[in-house]
Amino acid sequence: MRLLLILTSLLLFSCNSTPEESKAEKLAKAVCNCATPLLMLNREVQTSPKNEDFDRIQAQFEQSRRCIQEQRIKPEDIPEVLKALVVRCPDLSASQALTEELLKN
Repeated sequence: MRLLLILTSLLLFSCNSTPEESKAEKLAKAVCNCATPLLMLNREVQTSPKNEDFDRIQAQFEQSRRCIQEQRIKPEDIPEVLKALVVRCPDLSASQALTEELLKN
């Protein structure tokens, strides 16, 4: 009986545990958080009748890029980060050119 109780407890705890995020998933989450203000500004500018706020866009791009560079992503990690971005941040991964520019070292 005691063995059954122990096995049941172990089963419950093992089912409730969530898998750890991989390094690429953590980096993709950080990249997404860094790029979100830029994505929001781009969306705002696209829907605005006067979409000529290049200075603001450039400043936000540079800020996002610095934030991403602070993550110290190694070149060999980039392919896995790009895969994780598809799930974690589809808006960013949809713009391949922007993603590549932001991830440049």
